[in-house]
Amino acid sequence: MYKIALIGDRDTIIGFKLLGISLFPTTKKDEAVEILDKLVKEEYAVIFVTEDIACQIFEEIESLQKTSFASITIIPNKLEKKYLGLRILRRNIEKAIGTDILFRKEVE
Repeated sequence: MYKIALIGDRDTIIGFKLLGISLFPTTKKDEAVEILDKLVKEEYAVIFVTEDIACQIFEEIESLQKTSFASITIIPNKLEKKYLGLRILRRNIEKAIGTDILFRKEVE
């Protein structure tokens, strides 16, 4: 059975414990990179990363998305939304089909 993990600040991720997701609370860039590398090596199938952490380790996420089995998905924080996940989705769709079919206006 494949495993699911979540990396982010404790306040945002604590509620996901009820779903059986492995939680990895952190707010530090270096620690987040180490955790992400460890999860990829342990063959987690899905890794969720909160936006605040994803902004800090974006290059590592992009690199691992190209080379690993894991699906790394960015989710919003509890309080602040930066729409990083939507911007990445939009870019990937534009790259794949050549046009923006999901969004009619700019993502803030």
